[in-house]
Amino acid sequence: MKGALIMPVLAAVLLAGACNEATTPDTRAQVRFVNATTGMSSGGFTTNGQFAAGSALASGQWAQKCTRVNAGSTTFGFGAVDPKGGKGLSGNPLATLSDQSVTDGRDIIVVATGSATSPQLFLFDNNFSGQLGPSEAAIRFVNLAPGPDAANTYVVFKGAVGLTAPIAVEIVVGAPTPFSNVAAGSNEFSIVKMPGHIVAVEGSGGTLDLQAGTFNTVAILPNSPDGFRLVNLPRCS
Repeated sequence: MKGALIMPVLAAVLLAGACNEATTPDTRAQVRFVNATTGMSSGGFTTNGQFAAGSALASGQWAQKCTRVNAGSTTFGFGAVDPKGGKGLSGNPLATLSDQSVTDGRDIIVVATGSATSPQLFLFDNNFSGQLGPSEAAIRFVNLAPGPDAANTYVVFKGAVGLTAPIAVEIVVGAPTPFSNVAAGSNEFSIVKMPGHIVAVEGSGGTLDLQAGTFNTVAILPNSPDGFRLVNLPRCS
């Protein structure tokens, strides 16, 4: 009789342990890779010398799934993907971002931009420390279209150019602007490229639908040899 009682109790203990193990959260940092280079058919990323699964990306694409990265000093690399299999680089990285301090819980974007022969790597954090009203969203802009000499900077207007003061000026490559709170819903932005005061994005091309309570990183990307577009880069969480 005692043996009959012990077996159900033991089974319950084992089941509880299995459930606890299955629901343990993964707190490691999450990284989304973005290939914003021009002229590279397929570029890939490495973390501490290891090719990141799912990071073989055509120009203008980002990884559909974020990569978990252990806490500690991390070196990221970017280069052309080996055409034989597509699961590694064809040689040494063309650009590296060394000794980046990665901590648990971070939501990170690592992006390659510039030309295929001379790319640059940048890392920026998606964590938002501000406060939002119930009908607000947060937005920031990042220049991922530096041009051939990395001299392009950008000015952002809310609405049409010149109707109001710009909300961001002199946006240099790879350095996101601070987050700004805006009303949720449809928002129109106009982008002016400097030097030259060239309107790069306006009207429907600069209209974004922002959901309440979201934190949005909007990239200025090249769209053709002479065009540009806005892309809302997805967060990992």
